[in-house]
Amino acid sequence: MKFWRKYHKWAGIILCFFLILFSFSGILLNHRQAISSIDIPRQYLSESYQYDNWNNAAIKGSIKLDSTQSIFYGNIGCWALSSATNEWTDFNQGFDKGIDNRKVTSMLLTNNQRLFAGTLFGLYEFHNNQWNCISLDIENEHITDLIEHKQQLLVLTRSELAKFDLTSNSYQLMQLPAPNDFDGKSSLFKTIWLLHSGEVLGFSGKIIVDIIAIIIIFLSVTGIIWFLSPSLIKQRKKRQRSASKHKQLFRFSVKWHNKIGYYAIILLVFTTFTGIFLRPPLLIAIANAQVKSIPFTVLDSPNAWYDQLRAIRYNQKYEVFFVSTSNGMYALTADFAEMVKVPNQPPVSVMGINVFEQKSEEHYLIGSFSGLYLWNPFDNSCFNYITRQPHKANTGMSRPIGTHMATGYYQDGTQEVYFDYNSGAQTLTRDGYFSPMQESIKNASPVSLWNTALEIHTGRIFQDLIGSFYILIVPIIGLTTIALLLSGLWIYIKKFNN
Repeated sequence: MKFWRKYHKWAGIILCFFLILFSFSGILLNHRQAISSIDIPRQYLSESYQYDNWNNAAIKGSIKLDSTQSIFYGNIGCWALSSATNEWTDFNQGFDKGIDNRKVTSMLLTNNQRLFAGTLFGLYEFHNNQWNCISLDIENEHITDLIEHKQQLLVLTRSELAKFDLTSNSYQLMQLPAPNDFDGKSSLFKTIWLLHSGEVLGFSGKIIVDIIAIIIIFLSVTGIIWFLSPSLIKQRKKRQRSASKHKQLFRFSVKWHNKIGYYAIILLVFTTFTGIFLRPPLLIAIANAQVKSIPFTVLDSPNAWYDQLRAIRYNQKYEVFFVSTSNGMYALTADFAEMVKVPNQPPVSVMGINVFEQKSEEHYLIGSFSGLYLWNPFDNSCFNYITRQPHKANTGMSRPIGTHMATGYYQDGTQEVYFDYNSGAQTLTRDGYFSPMQESIKNASPVSLWNTALEIHTGRIFQDLIGSFYILIVPIIGLTTIALLLSGLWIYIKKFNN
């Protein structure tokens, strides 16, 4: 009993800092769109968050508007580069305030010269010198890809497909057919993710988890007051000053720290326990596991592709779509009637596909945090595009992060550049060159408050301080917090019974 009292006291004081950080950041993560207009200047963050040579997924792709001008898009939004003057021009007019609102995931120039952009929060068309939002009746407006097919703009979201008629500007939403290997199960990682955030119950679930986070903050603050109050009261008595307010605050903190901690213990332990499995190393244990979908939740959706769609391409020669999902690559028939998993695929990181370029009638360039590969789905050949070495195609299961973390790709004639998350623009041709990242672009590209909260919540915010050991922060803090909660419960029960 004596040991647990000391543990609860001193471990609690040490953990309070992290628990307040994780709880507050968790609340922010649950409401991305609501805080999308708020940014944090990069100069306030450590070295890893500074842009240098187009790193940190600054650029995902490009669109060539004419012989002298190209639009580059990605986490920096949209910027136009003139090949004649090598000057960059801001191309973000019309997007709402905040870097999150101009993060472009896909861009397309149609055959009739209409320019579209897919963002985290919807579909836009460039008209009258600015981006204009196109309202789509979609629950999750996170656009993942855009392609043109038979006079239609195919708009892929994370869960469904919209066919936007380029002639009438009308659209039709559709769910893609369930694959032949669909068994109604969900990935264990996704299930735990939605349980931890509360999203498994929709918006009401998020509010419940927000309340749990507020309780953790309350317990942390009252715990600090409990720890400091006796010394403060003693000091005031020595100075012969009134300590009545301090005593009242002390009694209030002790009473409600105990009561709220006791009644909320199950929810507190559950939220902490689920959180430690969402980061390495415990993530590795659940990464590929499948479980039955929880009934009457978003996981129990009739849509087999809920929150799984990432990119789409159409092969004209074989009249088939290739759809990249969080569960691998699938082939979709031209009539949208059947989807079949492609048997042999290049490595794609669990973080998802970033590059999907058709290089010839049969070859595709596939890029992710697992590398950059030239893949032929019709003869099962696969080459590492950077090392030029053959690679044995796999079954499509996600691969870990590799040496080359491809976040984007650009080609203009014989000039080829891929964008690495860490090192930025890397030319793939001899005597290659890509325009340096200007200070004006860096200054106009802060970090969103949501992304800052994500870095805090995952512990990555400490990477420049302790190096790769930061990946141990979440599991260590999580396990010691569970022990802290259970020790508090044990102390309270023993005291109550006595």
